[in-house]
Amino acid sequence: MERSREAFARLGPVKIKFCLAWASGNIAKSFKSPNALSLFQEYAERIGKFGDCSFSGFDTGKKPQAKLWLCHTAKNAKVLSSEELAKSLQNLMNSGAKELCIGIGPADGFMAKDIESLKPDILWSFGPMTLPHELAAVIAAEQVYRAYSIIHRLPYHSGH
Repeated sequence: MERSREAFARLGPVKIKFCLAWASGNIAKSFKSPNALSLFQEYAERIGKFGDCSFSGFDTGKKPQAKLWLCHTAKNAKVLSSEELAKSLQNLMNSGAKELCIGIGPADGFMAKDIESLKPDILWSFGPMTLPHELAAVIAAEQVYRAYSIIHRLPYHSGH
């Protein structure tokens, strides 16, 4: 674990920003479920121990300057295991990227034209099931935290 921390310090942290396409203004008020908001904030806080983590609304008409991973159910989206996600995050850190925007779509998902214009670095799927957008945000945050725990060999992941 110590070796992993040293490598992480050399590479520098990647700022994680969850970009919530359904949210505007006060993010807390954009969540209909206080429990979903609480859990999302819990994982964002945990991620914050590894580097900056924030969340905001997301204008799908404007490609962010950061690397972009979009969560989507499209057939061409990648279903990633936790280990594959950790490897993708590690590769991103190794590339010298400074910021990663993880886009969570609105209730009806991203439109094809949005995906085409945003040109995400990864189109990330949680599988063929349809999830409420708030739950997708929680799952994305938990999986990013799990990826960091894998990278740092922390017991949170423990191979499951």
